[in-house]
Amino acid sequence: MSTDKFNLANISDTDVVNRVEKQTDEQTVRPLKRTEVWAWYIQSSTFCGYGWISAFMLVPVLIQDMASKYGVEVSDHSIPCDTTVAGFKCVTNILGYYVDPGAFSLYISSLGSILSFFASLSISAVADHGSYRKTLLIAFSAIGCLACLLFFTVQSPKHYWIAAVLSPIGWICYNICSVFAHSFLPVYGRVHPDVLAAVANGESKSVIRKLEEQAINDISAWGFTFANIGTILIYGVCIGLSIVMHESYMGLEIAIAFTGVWWLMWIVIVAPWLDARPGPPMPKGQNWIVYSWKKTFKTVAAVRQLPEIFKFIVAWFILSDGINTIAAIMFVILYRDLAFSHLTSLYVSALLAFSAGVGAYVFMLIRKMWKLSTMATNMICLVLYIVELLYLVVAPYFTTSFGLRNVWEGWFFMAYNGFIISTFFGCSRVMLSELCPPGDESEWFSLYLLADKGSSWVGPFISGAIFSATGDYRRAFWFPLVLTVVGTGVLWMIDMDRGKDQAQKFARERDAASPHEH
Repeated sequence: MSTDKFNLANISDTDVVNRVEKQTDEQTVRPLKRTEVWAWYIQSSTFCGYGWISAFMLVPVLIQDMASKYGVEVSDHSIPCDTTVAGFKCVTNILGYYVDPGAFSLYISSLGSILSFFASLSISAVADHGSYRKTLLIAFSAIGCLACLLFFTVQSPKHYWIAAVLSPIGWICYNICSVFAHSFLPVYGRVHPDVLAAVANGESKSVIRKLEEQAINDISAWGFTFANIGTILIYGVCIGLSIVMHESYMGLEIAIAFTGVWWLMWIVIVAPWLDARPGPPMPKGQNWIVYSWKKTFKTVAAVRQLPEIFKFIVAWFILSDGINTIAAIMFVILYRDLAFSHLTSLYVSALLAFSAGVGAYVFMLIRKMWKLSTMATNMICLVLYIVELLYLVVAPYFTTSFGLRNVWEGWFFMAYNGFIISTFFGCSRVMLSELCPPGDESEWFSLYLLADKGSSWVGPFISGAIFSATGDYRRAFWFPLVLTVVGTGVLWMIDMDRGKDQAQKFARERDAASPHEH
């Protein structure tokens, strides 16, 4: 069967009904519908607006700005901080310790990542049973929206600690929604009409896998494209609010609240079309939290049966921290050293989102034109990251004029990072979709998140420590450079075909051992 005919845009619900639905003699599968995949695109673009705008930029800026205005000069703690001076050096008394506001913002991000780790670990496995995947997606969207609205209680700089408390709550809801949303991907790949038709027609395993890989890649790429389009729309509203509110704290708080309302509103709107594709019922008498921990422990204990996917989890643990830390350091430098205002920060972030949408589409065309595998596409992205980090690390040793010391460099590198980032994260989740055993999607995407958030507190924490030791955030780029190089090496060691075979064998043995759970 030719794979060139695959095109999601041409699939109609009528076409789906007319396709061969029989996957095996014992199991009838409902093929993926166009309304279903479009609902998934839209929901992906809703919570990303909060995660990419509020959690990643607006909330840290609010915390950092308020903590700075409530702080004192480094040289004399009796003098209030003057934040009108470019490159101001101030500290804030936090629980009896004087901490740099930028470092404090990074530490709060670390705390949010740690709490997300445990929250996801305690609930994620439940989503593979019944219709919980969809139900919990809506529930945590509602909690995240409430947390966004509570930012209105931050009335003055001395209340910065309220924003610091609400930030981890938002992170938890955003990351758990990411797990549940991502876990639809491998399911969608397996029930795509072209894949089911290939199975029914007795095509070879290699042809079926190629179709499934292409399906998941295209759905993932289009998902990130829609997420970036939605994010740009939200940025437009936030920029308008910032202008009207004269870059005030209230303007930031209204913008944060808007991202939360937008998040919940669209999840509720598309919910009727987002098929939960229910899994087997939860085993009777099981506590959600205990069950999730037990199931995760069993998964980790299966390392000998699934070595390739565990290589991926290790690589992702390293790489996600390295890549996320790049942007975190950049935002601090832009705001602190290059004196980017709230409005300018929104502009440059909107550029990042626009560039990410363009990059996702361009890389999708390149992948199809050159017939690149998911692994090859991801390697290209990682090489581009390493080139960027080498410049940021080496340039400051030879000159004081370059190395993220100019405003134009800030704009350029935000656009550069945006062009790569959607493809890198998209390819990474596709690799996991291909490697995870059928029936355990939410569990494995939870481990994906756990690997991400389990390490992502390290980068901001070490970056803050490097600044405290050197007084220059640019020195912190050494850390993501080392992580990216090491993580790339681990990722290159993965044998994707062997990993897919291991996942199928593991699923068969698991189902035979515990038929009541699967």
